[in-house]
Amino acid sequence: MLDSPFQQPGTQVTVLLPDQPVRRIVLALPVEKGDGRKYGHSLTEIARLPAQLRDATAFVAPTFRESPWLVNHATQADRRQEDHLVRVVVPTVLAALGTQARPPVHLLGFSKGGFAALNLLTRHPHGFAAASVWDASLLSDRPPHPQLVDVAGSTARLDEYDVRQNLRRHTQALGTARRIALGGIGTLEADWIAGHQLLETLRIPHHAYRNAPADHRWDTAWLAPAMRHLLDLEAGLHHGQDHPQA
Repeated sequence: MLDSPFQQPGTQVTVLLPDQPVRRIVLALPVEKGDGRKYGHSLTEIARLPAQLRDATAFVAPTFRESPWLVNHATQADRRQEDHLVRVVVPTVLAALGTQARPPVHLLGFSKGGFAALNLLTRHPHGFAAASVWDASLLSDRPPHPQLVDVAGSTARLDEYDVRQNLRRHTQALGTARRIALGGIGTLEADWIAGHQLLETLRIPHHAYRNAPADHRWDTAWLAPAMRHLLDLEAGLHHGQDHPQA
């Protein structure tokens, strides 16, 4: 599997396993390239969460050599972050866990990780079950970050990863179940407001909350409510509504 053409040089995956049999996989999407720690470390903070928020959950932390917006570069085959995550990381983790039934794969992130989570859910609605994001980026009308411009490689490719447009494009594919938890407030309050308004306008079922103020970094202050809401989303999906399959 790791010899796939979608393998990305300089990437690695770290997994935090539970003591119990795995019932779900949560991808903790990065905000820094490599093993950067300016904004904290996802698995370190996740390990500090109350046990009931970690039980039976395998937390997966992928890293990338470039700024991880999780997009495919328009022209360079060795800069296809989305394909690497979807076609290499997730299948490899599933195979390594060796569970008989495929557990749901969820998305968790903040800032550009929140942007990536919402894009991945909309672009792969049958591969990912739910997304819980906090202080997610680019849900308000402002120019894309220069990092995103670089890793996308063209204006047309940028349009493919416009998270607001993808929510519009893929509204029907998301189904009628609630699959998104949109949290704030951190640094990007305008993005939370714009994102909530857009989801309401599109009538996309979601849970929006803003009672998790925290620094713009990996922090249990926002991770705890984000995980609680993610587990609630999963419970709703298990009650028979649009549960995605691989």
